[in-house]
Amino acid sequence: MGCVREGLVGLDDPLARFVPGPWDGVLVRHLLSHSTGLDAGDVFVDTGDDDEAIARYADMLRGAGSLFPPGATFSYCNGGVVLAGRLVEVLLGRTWRESLRERVLDAAGMHETGFVAGVDAEHDARTVRGHVVRGGEPVPLPRRIDDPMCTRGLDPAGGTVVSTAADLGRFTLARLRTPGTEVMRTLHAPAPGGVATLRGAGLGRLIRANAARSSVRVGGANPGQSGLIAADPATRTAVVVLTDSDQGVDAVTALLDAPGPLPGPEPEPAPADLSRCAGRYASHALTVEVTTAGDGLLPAAEGYPTLSLTPRDRRTFDSPGGPVAFLDFDAHGTPHSPRFRMRVMRRAGTARPR
Repeated sequence: MGCVREGLVGLDDPLARFVPGPWDGVLVRHLLSHSTGLDAGDVFVDTGDDDEAIARYADMLRGAGSLFPPGATFSYCNGGVVLAGRLVEVLLGRTWRESLRERVLDAAGMHETGFVAGVDAEHDARTVRGHVVRGGEPVPLPRRIDDPMCTRGLDPAGGTVVSTAADLGRFTLARLRTPGTEVMRTLHAPAPGGVATLRGAGLGRLIRANAARSSVRVGGANPGQSGLIAADPATRTAVVVLTDSDQGVDAVTALLDAPGPLPGPEPEPAPADLSRCAGRYASHALTVEVTTAGDGLLPAAEGYPTLSLTPRDRRTFDSPGGPVAFLDFDAHGTPHSPRFRMRVMRRAGTARPR
């Protein structure tokens, strides 16, 4: 966004003008609002530890498929964020780390923030040991993180950034006080159905709202870690939470998303014919077979527990693993895509919807 303010690039400029690739219709704003449609939500591949790691990752994404037309909806896409980082490298002629350090971290006084690859975490005193929750109990992970998620090619998506709550607070307040950043907190990609309070994505921010409160958020996780920034632009206040558990931040989001009436029209009633939602859906990461089961749906995926889906309204089904939204209905009421855990999948055997 600093490059946009300086006139080096426009939000409506095509990505392919700067980063060669088959990015048909993908604009800069789509990268920042998780609405590229690229099937690259969680492509975690180690592309090395040198200055060309992000460029190699971007080249690899040329083979990514497409889930929906750019700008049509919201689907969390780490690959799109990495492409935004590659765009910065091209525009400024410097590595992502150099640009981030000079233009963001140092400018905001974030002197406790740096980059640590997962394989180096065991030797870095700033890196807290992570935990996973199994059977209700936290289990410590090794300090060395052998996961391609935490390698240099994923730098722009946060794969190697180590920070503190205080530094992230400085970052958040700096963004709230910077003129011209309002556009980042404006809805750019809608996210209908699913998580009730999620309105969609701004530019680098997720927009949440119910009748009692609204916020813009940035959240995420690495192996054994989870964190969240939630800010209220109206009062220029924020809460920053970092936890050394893959589920630690859930306690905070549960408070922020406390039940309450939602703004907007009443949702449509649940579909009478659930078989319209049945079928096979796929992304690069997963294939799910959805069948009807009594008054609900039953998704099955290899390596995952079977969780029943109970209809809440026409779009949204609840499950123990979180809500699922069905999207892009045709004239017969058949959906072409579901979104689960903020990632869209596509009905197998169908052309990309337009």
